[in-house]
Amino acid sequence: MISMTWIYIMLLMLAGSFILQMVPLLIYFPAVLIVNILIFIIAFILIRRDPYVEKRGNILFMAGLTVINILTDLGILSYLMSWAAFAALVVWSMFGGGRGH
Repeated sequence: MISMTWIYIMLLMLAGSFILQMVPLLIYFPAVLIVNILIFIIAFILIRRDPYVEKRGNILFMAGLTVINILTDLGILSYLMSWAAFAALVVWSMFGGGRGH
């Protein structure tokens, strides 16, 4: 059986991005934090409930992705640097990051 967990997480992230596009600038900072942390919490729950997904590595990957998203949305991390950070996160994950030895 194919796990649909990451598809659900990607749809959740797209919905979160849409929500952030609709938020007025007056409350943008707290909205970025709330939306991204909610996405992480829901993704955490989805990952924990899926028996086919390796838990620790995927949760750490999602945590790194959440930090990158927050920093980019707040303008602390530039667009180019966010892609570099994402690439580093993917490479880290591919080389066994987060998995116990």
